[in-house]
Amino acid sequence: MARTKWIDHMGKRIFFIDFSNTNYAGIRETVEEAKPIISAQSKNSILCLVDTTGTKFALDISKDVKDFTMHNKPYMKMTALIGLEGIQKVILNTAMVFTKRENFVLKNSYNEAMDFLALLD
Repeated sequence: MARTKWIDHMGKRIFFIDFSNTNYAGIRETVEEAKPIISAQSKNSILCLVDTTGTKFALDISKDVKDFTMHNKPYMKMTALIGLEGIQKVILNTAMVFTKRENFVLKNSYNEAMDFLALLD
């Protein structure tokens, strides 16, 4: 089942990565699905929405998240995340420090995140 797709929203093209309601195996599968799509894009061009709602992140996924975040760094203009709770925020903060990425923003809902991304210059 595809867990990544391009969505047109308010005239902007946004790459959606759906980690919601999955486990470690689902996260790994989604990462492998997303990597070639991301790396085929121009540098600093992707507006991305990542949904982690209901996903059971654990510390053992931390390395994979850091690696994926590092892989994506050259391509991402901005990434909005929704659904982060507890340990997920710790893992995200670790990934941000490790990769020196500052183009992340946490939003409260899918619609809020999509509108935020679409309104970026």
